[in-house]
Amino acid sequence: MPDLTRRVVVLTFLGAVAFSLLAPVSAKSSTPLGSGTPPMLHAAASGAGTAARGAIGRDLSASLSLARVQVPIGPENLEPSDVTQGPASVPMKPTFSPRTTTRVVPLPSGGTTVSGRATWYCCSLGWRGVAVVALPGALGGHYQGPPAANYVTVCADRCVELPIVDYCGCSWGTASQKVADLSPEAWAAITDHSLSMGVVSVTLHFAG
Repeated sequence: MPDLTRRVVVLTFLGAVAFSLLAPVSAKSSTPLGSGTPPMLHAAASGAGTAARGAIGRDLSASLSLARVQVPIGPENLEPSDVTQGPASVPMKPTFSPRTTTRVVPLPSGGTTVSGRATWYCCSLGWRGVAVVALPGALGGHYQGPPAANYVTVCADRCVELPIVDYCGCSWGTASQKVADLSPEAWAAITDHSLSMGVVSVTLHFAG
């Protein structure tokens, strides 16, 4: 037998044997699915599994999670524990601010007047930056903190009512005596002269 013919016969025989071996497997795979569907696939198709994605599935998943919590979780309480307790209080002490404005007044008529020289001084405790006057003791000068109780009208270029807040020696009873010491603000209120002038002539008007 020629070699070519022998090869064809051998290949035909081997193909027949291979076909006979594959036939049972092909028949089994082509069999339609019957009632024996695996339970897992059946549960997924019915939508009743715990992995369902709808509202029922979420509620079921939440209930299963909370079932593992031993102590129930209550709502958060945002109210204060003691509603009767108010904010902490701070004791307040009343304070008095000195009057920071001066009042130009007409030349008084009547009452007691004293004329003489006045100088200026820095300030009195509690009255810094305010137009005030210090008088010799003979004219009623003495220290008093805010608020002032006694006033005198001091006249130079103009008349201004000033609080009496302090005492000055003012060389009283000597040839160099003065009748008043003025704060810088009081000086500026009664005259246009510079502080460098040092001394200004004034008249004090006391109410009768």
